[in-house]
Amino acid sequence: MSGMISMNGAIDLHLHSFPSLFPRLGDDVDIAMHARSLGLRGLMIKCHHESTSSRAYLLRKLVPDIEICGGIVLNTYVGGFNPAAVEACLKLEGKGVWMPSVDAWHHGVVYGRTGSFELHGGGRSAGEGLKVLDESGRLWPEVYEILDLIAQYDVILGTSHLSPPEILVLVREARNRGVRKVTITHPFFKAPNLDLETLQALVKLGAVAEFGYCTVSPHWAYATVRQIKQAIDLIGPANAVLTSGTGQRYNPLPAEALRIFAQELCEVGIREDDIYTMIVRNPADLLGLPAYGSASGIRPFPTGV
Repeated sequence: MSGMISMNGAIDLHLHSFPSLFPRLGDDVDIAMHARSLGLRGLMIKCHHESTSSRAYLLRKLVPDIEICGGIVLNTYVGGFNPAAVEACLKLEGKGVWMPSVDAWHHGVVYGRTGSFELHGGGRSAGEGLKVLDESGRLWPEVYEILDLIAQYDVILGTSHLSPPEILVLVREARNRGVRKVTITHPFFKAPNLDLETLQALVKLGAVAEFGYCTVSPHWAYATVRQIKQAIDLIGPANAVLTSGTGQRYNPLPAEALRIFAQELCEVGIREDDIYTMIVRNPADLLGLPAYGSASGIRPFPTGV
């Protein structure tokens, strides 16, 4: 083991790029080329304001030799809980469906408004915000239809900025409807801000915790690297992925943010092999890609993995 974490074969399942209504550090091409230069195997583009499946298709042509995936966030810009928009995204090879982010009701509660973050905006407010549960505590019929589409296409469900009680119901119902791949989006970010007991309960339901650099970044610092380590020690690296969550102008480029985050966790005691499980193996499984190093044309693991 070298002690230096390599990005060869890593996959970032959560990053932001331009075009976006929020300020970004680089566009799709900038960020993909930088990631490829660091050895990443793949990226998944998340946009709060539109589906990224068509952007991913074009980007694969412009920046070959790196897997590029898109998805859809169910904010008001795509009609909220809109099964037609989800189906279109998945038919266009989208690999992820995120519940509402900046337009979630819980986001509005913790940030004081929907549609934006503390220091930057660009989108419109969704008013009170979107909830996945009706007044009786059940998922809306449209949400059930969306879960069925996610199960049918075998893609990733991301919980995004929903409240902890909403996430618990959503994950339980998703698993009951045959959804195999669920990621708990940056659990210690300001939204959703889960406690360890709730996170552990979600993992027991079959979800994977997605820890992002954005949570521990100097700009936000909603949790520490040691708190992330504590959570990984509790749930196990087999049930976690590391992502950047970046693309903002005040954070490093996504591939570099992922490298820093992985290295920080290694420095506080996470084993190198466990780091590679969370940045190489688990993301590949979620995207349905062959194991790194097992298929023709795929570069070998870093030394020691």
